[in-house]
Amino acid sequence: MALLLPAAAVAVTLVTTAFGLGPGTEGWPTSALTPQFPDCEAFRSGFLRQPTTAVTSLAFVPIGIWIAVDRRVTVLAPRWLMGLAVAFVGVGSFLAHAAATDWARTTDSLAIKVMLVTFIVGAAAQRRNWDLVRLLAWWAGAAAAAVAIELTMPATARPLLAVLVVAAAAGSYLVSDAATRRWWVGGLVVIGVGAFAWGVSRSGSGLCSPQAVFQLHGLWHILAAAGIASVYQVYRTEVT
Repeated sequence: MALLLPAAAVAVTLVTTAFGLGPGTEGWPTSALTPQFPDCEAFRSGFLRQPTTAVTSLAFVPIGIWIAVDRRVTVLAPRWLMGLAVAFVGVGSFLAHAAATDWARTTDSLAIKVMLVTFIVGAAAQRRNWDLVRLLAWWAGAAAAAVAIELTMPATARPLLAVLVVAAAAGSYLVSDAATRRWWVGGLVVIGVGAFAWGVSRSGSGLCSPQAVFQLHGLWHILAAAGIASVYQVYRTEVT
């Protein structure tokens, strides 16, 4: 079982990524977004509509796999849920920038919210010593609720994101201690710098250069992945 779970995590991530890459040779399904894409990078022809932001999105995938195979976490289920959730954020973001379609953007948004729910539930499970069944029940219910809210009420996407970000940050703080809190602070600082880079480079801003190879939104992807890896340190415990 110890070897089966890491293999399954890697396989699911790779298969999903391959599925996303596959349609590229013949074009992505459904309608594309307007050229006024909010993340600055101009559309290119081919299966990578926004190559820089698409490729940098994959920074989340190795971080997710690393979390999933981490043996230093004593609570197994949160580790696997967190690892898969982080990896799928990379897949969702990749699809959003590679395909630049409505369905891909929705996939990206939902993946982020499920990841945040996973960190929230993981923190609750660690503090309350939930068993596997209870943890999975809470996770499935919370994730389904977040997805249902966004799909049925799209206007709530940003407020819901803000609530989940605050809850995830608070939950991870509560499971930190004096030895790991610096990782929590450092992770939030790195994520904050990345978010600032994203905010100042959106389409229409003075720092937006649609044709540039280097895109600040791509920097956001890399810093966000690094920040998540840092925050995750508060969940790590030596196995005795």
